[in-house]
Formats: sequence, structure tokens, C-alpha cells
Amino acid sequence: MTQINSQRLGYFVAVVDHGGFTAASRAVFVSQPALSLAVKELEAELGTPLFARVGRGVRLTAAGSALLGPARQVLRDLETGRAAVAAVTGLQAGSLSLASLPTLAADPLARLVGHFRGHHPGVRVDLAAPEDSRDLFGLVETGRYELGLADAIEVPDALESIDLGPQQLVFILPPGSVPGGRVDFDQIPLVAAPEGTSTRRLLDERLASLGHQPDLAVVSAQREAILPLVLAGAGAALVPEAMAGFAERLGAVVVRPDPPAVRQLALVHRAGPLSPAAARFVELSHS
Repeated sequence: MTQINSQRLGYFVAVVDHGGFTAASRAVFVSQPALSLAVKELEAELGTPLFARVGRGVRLTAAGSALLGPARQVLRDLETGRAAVAAVTGLQAGSLSLASLPTLAADPLARLVGHFRGHHPGVRVDLAAPEDSRDLFGLVETGRYELGLADAIEVPDALESIDLGPQQLVFILPPGSVPGGRVDFDQIPLVAAPEGTSTRRLLDERLASLGHQPDLAVVSAQREAILPLVLAGAGAALVPEAMAGFAERLGAVVVRPDPPAVRQLALVHRAGPLSPAAARFVELSHS
């Protein structure tokens, strides 16, 4: 049944519903010869007559009667499929797959996803948290995830990159540290992400520019542990500005480096057209 031309099935059902070829041709806005030809081709495809011509009218043969129910179901399923596609295209349903570096989860990922969901609450967002940029790029290159939120540097040539602008990072120090003063990195231990992560790269670059070697007290692959470690007095950390505001409310001391520490962010995707949901996410990310 799935191999049968759906248009021919529709014409067959129309003949049944309208009691003949002439009325059916008017109902489906096609010439009677074209409709008759389509039904004959369907009969040839099935290898049996579907209608018995009786005078000027027609009646179903046994084969035609057997086909009618399944034909109606096929046409209903097709209509359901069209409606589902229209809903996804109109962003009333469907899903969006998005991978993000863990250090971008609080900002800007949460804000971007919330903004998108506010406009399209029927679209589900599936999020992945790869360990580092290499893993993220791999998820997007293989097509497992359509979009990736990443550091804009070293994006593979196979991927397209959409600039999201800069993100500022600041230092957070344990409660009781001297606020607003110069941070002496020869005296203060650091809590950092592992090598290969974007925040660790920025930390190493900033300290190298100041002529310091990092005094690493804790290297944590668990990004969510960095703030509690700082609050517990384990050391200072370089974090996104959005996290710093939360940390400050919990008692941490925030120091903004001069010049500012920034990283460029980007959405990456494979070459070619985006799905409607992904295209809309990109559009909203700039609004």
C-alpha cells in the first residue's frame, strides 16, 4: 500500500464519495479524462478492476471494497504527516538539538534558550554538555547536534561560525579577601578548569601576560564545583561575569581585571541550510 501513488488513491476515494467520475472530477478540480486515467493506472498497478461500470454509474468491485478502508487510512496518515510538518515548520512543535560548553551554561546558554522558548514554547530543546571544544565540534560535525555554543577560536573549517560577541570574565576570590585591590597572583592560589578548556586558556594567557605562573590549588573538571570551592576558601577563579554576580551575593569578592579578560563566543553548525528551529534560534540570539 505504501508504494501506491497517493494521488491515484485520492482520486479513487473521490469517485466513491461522489458517486461517479464526473462528480469526482468537479470536486477535485481535475478533468474527467485525467481522473479516469489515474484510476485506470491504479487498477493496472493493482492488477484488478476497482469499479464495475453500470450504465452511467459505477459500483465498487470486491477488490475496490477491500481497498477503500486502507485507502482512506493512507490519506488520513498523509494529512496527519502534512500537519505535523507544518507545525514544525511554523515552530509550533518539533525539537532543537544544541551542544554547549559547560562554562557557557549559565551565560549565555540559559538566557538564549529561555528567550527562544518564550517565543516558541512548543519546541523542545535537547542540550548536550561536551567536555571541551573538541568534543563539541565533533558532535556538530557528525550531525548529532545541529548547533554548538562555543569559544569562537579554532573552529574547524568544516563548520560555519556565527559571531555572538564577547563575554567578559572576572576573578572571584574567597569571602574576606581585600575587595577592590590588586590581586597578587604570587600569593593567592587558584581554582581552575583542566587544560584544554577555554577558561583555563584565558587564565593561563592572563597570568602569562602579567609574568606569573599559576599557583594551582585545585584543578576541577566539575565546573559546578568551582564556585563552592572559592566560597569555601580553596582559592580564586576566573569565571564569566554572570556567575560573578551570583558569587558576590554569596559573599565572594569580585575583581575585574584591567584590561578586561574577554572571550569571543559563537554558534557553530555544519554547512548548509538550518532547520526552521535552528534558524530561528540564531535569529533570536541577536535580539
